[in-house]
Amino acid sequence: MMFSTLAPYIYYFCLILACGFALRRGTAAEYVGVAIMSLGSVASTLATGTFDSAWTGLDSIVFFIDMFVLIALLGLTLMTDRFWPIWMTAFHLAAIAVHGAKSVAPDIAPWALATGSAFWAYPMLAALVIGTYEHVQSLPKDPENSG
Repeated sequence: MMFSTLAPYIYYFCLILACGFALRRGTAAEYVGVAIMSLGSVASTLATGTFDSAWTGLDSIVFFIDMFVLIALLGLTLMTDRFWPIWMTAFHLAAIAVHGAKSVAPDIAPWALATGSAFWAYPMLAALVIGTYEHVQSLPKDPENSG
């Protein structure tokens, strides 16, 4: 079995739904957000090796992937006029704080670290979906195709 629990399946289901919505309804900024979330998620999953990290100490590969994602999100935030990338970046910064907790307090229960790290991915997906929805709602309506 690839994943030992149901949680990764739930996350990837949510990722596919959120990214599918953003790809269908969004524009360039949403496409970049989808790429960042998708690539970061897959890279982090693959970096754990056996798809089951011990969550003890600092996992440097996942940390560097998360730092790359942070830099990409900062770049997106600076390059677009949308507000949702700011939220996505802030949520990801909170997820990166878990790496600091792992490095300074190795006696924290591994399940707490894993849960704390994974938790912030869901608000990131929510920011992408809400931002895409709000952008679509702000577009001028086409009078030719209405009614």
